[in-house]
Amino acid sequence: MLVQIVDWGIEILMLLILVSSVMSWVRPDPRNPFVKLINGIVEPIILPIRSILPTMGPLDLSPMVAMFLLYFLQRMLHNALAGG
Repeated sequence: MLVQIVDWGIEILMLLILVSSVMSWVRPDPRNPFVKLINGIVEPIILPIRSILPTMGPLDLSPMVAMFLLYFLQRMLHNALAGG
């Protein structure tokens, strides 16, 4: 049960990162409560990655790296359950 909740949490985080990335293309009002909620959840995950990655001009790869790391964590969780 706990593992399923963690799995869903990872899925939701990956979806929110995707939504945040798409929102950054259209630049919504940062005072919008929905935008504040999404950014409040996603930014603590993205900022440490963004501080480590080298800048690539206007291209921000930190959301993609964050999604990859979350996917890797999810796969590790599934493999640990399948093996044990």
